[in-house]
Amino acid sequence: MSLIEAMTMVAGLVYLVLLAWQARSGWQWRLALGLLLMLWLLVADSLLWIGLGLVVVPLALWHRYRPLPVLGGINSQSLRAWTRKLLLLCWGLVTVQYGVHIWQLGQGIPPWLVRPDVVDGFLPIAGGLGLRAWLGQGLVDPHHPAATITVLVLCLSALLLGRAFCAWFCPLGLVGEWLHRLRTRLLPGEWVPPRWLDWLLRAQKFLVLGFLLFIILLAVPAAALPGYFTSPYHQAADMKMGAFFFNLTLISGLCLGWVLLLTVAFRQGFCRYLCPYGAWLSLLGLLTPLRIRRDPDRCLRSAGHDCDRCSRACPSRIQVHQLIAVQSLECSSCMSCVAACPKSADALYLGSKARRLEPQWLLGLLCLLLLVLPLLAYGLLEFWVSQTPLADRYELLQRLPWLNH
Repeated sequence: MSLIEAMTMVAGLVYLVLLAWQARSGWQWRLALGLLLMLWLLVADSLLWIGLGLVVVPLALWHRYRPLPVLGGINSQSLRAWTRKLLLLCWGLVTVQYGVHIWQLGQGIPPWLVRPDVVDGFLPIAGGLGLRAWLGQGLVDPHHPAATITVLVLCLSALLLGRAFCAWFCPLGLVGEWLHRLRTRLLPGEWVPPRWLDWLLRAQKFLVLGFLLFIILLAVPAAALPGYFTSPYHQAADMKMGAFFFNLTLISGLCLGWVLLLTVAFRQGFCRYLCPYGAWLSLLGLLTPLRIRRDPDRCLRSAGHDCDRCSRACPSRIQVHQLIAVQSLECSSCMSCVAACPKSADALYLGSKARRLEPQWLLGLLCLLLLVLPLLAYGLLEFWVSQTPLADRYELLQRLPWLNH
């Protein structure tokens, strides 16, 4: 594990501690704090203690000169924006660290930066096969265990919270939004494809998802999984993925060009039309009871007002003002519609029929699933760091152009 990974995971735990502390009501917050502190004592090592110091000390200094805001009082869109920017910063640092590591390795120089294992999160096939082997055969993938954990926690988050990961955590979605805003400055106007073209473009991500599921579930027989995990191609999967984008061929260049075209042309173009992770999370999200819900009795439309501000604010172009509960595959629980509602959470909210979920608790659950569970896997199961020897990775890097399935 690298220091950036440690700080990111620790930041999720610190957020949960602050959330429990600021929610001081009854015995629940004491129980939550006790469990979180017990968790920390179980998993902490020297690297995590350093990460804790690098997170807590700046927060303490900030609080000394400018008190930390009450989390429950932060606007949902401000909370989401800060979360995504901080995670994007972490991902940017991880990308630089990984690039330096691979460059030094390719030059035959012992890397002075460790390989950040979180890059395996971009390996859906390795993660899916690893999860299948782990759950079905008790077989652990020693080369890309972080990919297995990433797929597992994303599936759990989708079953509980729908596509909230896409709106609150995903760094690619934020970069896509920035690229789209740049296009609108150069070529003003919001471009919306015709309904038939929109349907065809959205089908792309499900076709890619179907291809990935075919490989994960059918193409590799269960008996072949142990041999596949020891194959040079699997061990070098992260480097092969990087080479696809950074050593462009005609095919990879066309693919990357198509991705950029849809991303800059349409709002949330990558998320809406291309991302297979988003497609998978949206299907699993159909099982969650959490929805954006509209109370028609409290909505301004019940008083005769022709209000559709929620629909106009929705980045996925969902007609929220016409629905009681949003069940669209494109809804990411970003809560932009709730923030835009003139009556705020009175008429529109995220939750089940019985309970509303406030944005700070939605973020807390995401931190628990996507940051604290990997922390547990690292500290208790020792299942995060790749076991591929550095010498083997050097040999694989030299043979990379000739490695195939």
